[in-house]
Amino acid sequence: MPQPTHSLSQADRQLLLGQTIAPTADDGSGSPSMLAALSEGRYEDILRSPAAKAIFGTDLEDGAAVDPTFAPADLGPYVTDLVLSYIQAQGTSAWTEITLIGAACLSAFVQTNWTGPEFPLDPAGLLPRSLAERWKESFTTTTPLVLEEGMDKHEIGRRAYAAHVYLGVKQSEERAQLDRVLLRQLSVDGEDAYSMAPRPMYLYLARLLLVDIPSADDIRLTERDGVTPMAHWWSARALLIQQSLLDYPSQTLMDQIIGHFAKAKQLLPPSPASDSALQSVDAKGSAQTVPMLGDDSEMPSFESPAVDPAQSVAGNGIPLTSASMAPDSHEWDAVAAADRDLWARYLLEVGVVYSQHQMPLDSKKCFIQAQAASGLQWEMTGAKGKRTRFQSSDITQLVLLAKSAARASGGNTNSEGQLPEALALNDDTLLEKIKFTDSAVEEHAEQEHLQVTDECILLALCLNVQNENPTHGLTSELMRPFVARVLEQPTNWSVYTMGLLLRSRLEMAKTRTAERATLQLQALVDQITHPLPSAQEAGAAERLQYLYALSLPSQWEFERELANQFMAMGVIRSALDIYERLGMWDEVVSCYVLLEQNEVALRIINEQLALYPDSSKLWCVLGDLKREPEHWRHAWEISGQRYARAMRSLGAYYYGKSDYANAVECYQLALDLNPLFEKSWYVMGCAALQIKNWDLAATAFQRVVSLEHDNGEAWNNLATVYIHMGSSQRNRAWYALREAVKAKYDSWQVWSNFLTVSVGIGQISSAIHAMTRVIELRADKDGAASIDLDALRTIINAVTRGRILVGMNEKQAAHTEAQYVRYMEHLLVATIEARITDSAPLWRAMADYWFWRKDYGHCLDCYIKAYRCLSQMPQIAYAQPVFSDATEAALELVSMYENLGDKTQTVRVATDADAAVPEHKSAAVEQPVCADWKYQSRMLLRTLIGKGKDSFEGTPAFVRLTEALSALRQA
Repeated sequence: MPQPTHSLSQADRQLLLGQTIAPTADDGSGSPSMLAALSEGRYEDILRSPAAKAIFGTDLEDGAAVDPTFAPADLGPYVTDLVLSYIQAQGTSAWTEITLIGAACLSAFVQTNWTGPEFPLDPAGLLPRSLAERWKESFTTTTPLVLEEGMDKHEIGRRAYAAHVYLGVKQSEERAQLDRVLLRQLSVDGEDAYSMAPRPMYLYLARLLLVDIPSADDIRLTERDGVTPMAHWWSARALLIQQSLLDYPSQTLMDQIIGHFAKAKQLLPPSPASDSALQSVDAKGSAQTVPMLGDDSEMPSFESPAVDPAQSVAGNGIPLTSASMAPDSHEWDAVAAADRDLWARYLLEVGVVYSQHQMPLDSKKCFIQAQAASGLQWEMTGAKGKRTRFQSSDITQLVLLAKSAARASGGNTNSEGQLPEALALNDDTLLEKIKFTDSAVEEHAEQEHLQVTDECILLALCLNVQNENPTHGLTSELMRPFVARVLEQPTNWSVYTMGLLLRSRLEMAKTRTAERATLQLQALVDQITHPLPSAQEAGAAERLQYLYALSLPSQWEFERELANQFMAMGVIRSALDIYERLGMWDEVVSCYVLLEQNEVALRIINEQLALYPDSSKLWCVLGDLKREPEHWRHAWEISGQRYARAMRSLGAYYYGKSDYANAVECYQLALDLNPLFEKSWYVMGCAALQIKNWDLAATAFQRVVSLEHDNGEAWNNLATVYIHMGSSQRNRAWYALREAVKAKYDSWQVWSNFLTVSVGIGQISSAIHAMTRVIELRADKDGAASIDLDALRTIINAVTRGRILVGMNEKQAAHTEAQYVRYMEHLLVATIEARITDSAPLWRAMADYWFWRKDYGHCLDCYIKAYRCLSQMPQIAYAQPVFSDATEAALELVSMYENLGDKTQTVRVATDADAAVPEHKSAAVEQPVCADWKYQSRMLLRTLIGKGKDSFEGTPAFVRLTEALSALRQA
């Protein structure tokens, strides 16, 4: 298919960036009034335009429009025919109007379900009169109720007094049937769309106009792309909103979103943006690429990395280190400011897609490049300050210092409407915010106003901290400074809302801030669903301006978070009210199970099944409640074998019953529908391990690590699979374990596996590092048992016999040997000898290394300590095996005394002058290793003979000792 060659017009750029377009600005689009209306948030004007009426048939005579048998499933073909007729009548230029109408439908859906305020136009009103009357909104309660005078607008439960509610209010049966059909068509890969999403027709129409109709024909798509290049960007946004309706991520939608963004990228101006920031995801997953192993030159590091001292200064003397900037930020200096803004928004939106699909590595690449394009500089640093009112001394607090790049065009506009209310903490101990001692920190926050795009980048990086460290204890402390910096200077409704939401999430875990967090969540819910009539609320255009660059949840997800917080606080009944009204039956069942009222949960699910007997989700919930496989199988069948959750639940049931073969079969069926489900791949891999299906297990764990690169357990299991697959896969096992130890740095079991495989394939440097880490983790508890002696002997042999130097020239060999000497001595001295002193075989193994190093004193000392480990055991006086081992060690030590005692070596001896002047170095002198070796030999033999005389006189071991002593006397 030919690729579009057009670039984005100025009006396209403004529209995508959410900037207001003057009504007179045609810019070649042919629809200046529509462009202006869309940029200003006047979506109703677009949907009531002549073009919209033509493609939806709004003004068609009833007889010419539809027949009485017109069903909800006929809506798509009906609109498609009208669109094609309109293009035929108006020419290919009509694609611009169709795209703008699709964007207006999408924006109306987002305004209804994400941002508010309430959108006045019922989507059924776009259709011919007969359909509009048949499918119009008809709520059980439509009369607005007036709030009682003096009522606290943030009172918990205020929604019960609300005026016009979508979620939880019953529609007419005709309209409910239409919504169910449309939501079913919006379901993808066996993942259901949220069943109570209001006005799904808007999203359905947006997808038709932006994605389905143009993509149905290559010629049609080429025509559309040539006329309105920005359409791919809007298509990606529509698909992202559709993804947000699903219970779980969809691989199909993910591929489509990234595909549309890839096409949109071709229309952007030239830039230094790396292609690695945009990666296509294989629908079926591929084997994790295992790099070729090198020459084992990668040495373990035991030192802290050097810090780059280069710094730049951001106003008021606050330093921003160059390390905090994106690595390629200066490459953007030659790019025009307007182009940088467009690229920053593009990369930010792509990063948000990856972030919402739990791909933190990919999202981080995008966010870093978005930061580079924007020119944002930031640094996380420490500053003295107080958190509490009665704190007497200042403590170092984390603070984020940030500044935006200068923009000649401005780009940082203040909110035109009322921002969400940020509730005060009102705590008698905690301060509202940290009070810093350094006034420069406070002044920096007040003077350095950030671009709104930069605030979005900071919030995105904050969420990426959470995605990369989901269970780490420091996560909240690392996230807090990002949020605080954004909330200091509110500029946009959606950005400020997102900042308040993140602050609430962080505060939920602390007793003193949990109440404010809950009330703030309630306030955020209220502002979306029921803006007060007297409030000068922010308009729709401002609310949607940066929505796609944020991970702002939908209305029902907001309310789910509020209910989850009630659950965490133990207010289960209030949580139940929300869950039941939102139709979140999984959570409803969990609540009643927690209340030990399983029979109530069962009754509620049965009541819902009586109303909706074809609901696969309800049958799965019933299966989860009763733990009966037939309910999951029934859910699978009534869905036409398309409901992936049924097979996931059934697979989990079989896995719990240790029926691994059936578990594998169920998970395979589920993953064939939706492969973008990391947990299912992992459990299937574990089941395949149990039945020794190595190929399937390898495929499963490869898929897990491609979705979640930091899953240490999956990497470890993948290595186990490779080990079982034979010696030909040991290199892959080594690579998998290398990744596993990054994620499970404190797991000695994983490090032990890494040690074994590294030794097996000759990766000696990795083996040294792994053994060091195992000893650090185990020595305090397990002592000498923490050391794999066979592995240590193999490492020492590889170093001492030159195996690591094979194929190197003299210079390379000398350098490599010096490196290994350094790290071997760190392992033996700083790691082993500092922790473990009671293992004779260990001292004997280490002696070989020191003999190779010609450090004869250290070598002899190892033999002495090996002998003492045995000679000082109480059992030596009565246990024949212990006495025999001590005899062997003694005779070996005597032999080493004889061989090494008279050798000389260089040692440093402090002189009187050195003691007087500390900076003087000690004098180097030559002296024997052990000048009195004969005396030492005789003494140890006499001592050992004395210990064994009563019990072992006459035994072969005792005779050998006496003979050795006699030989020494005669020498």
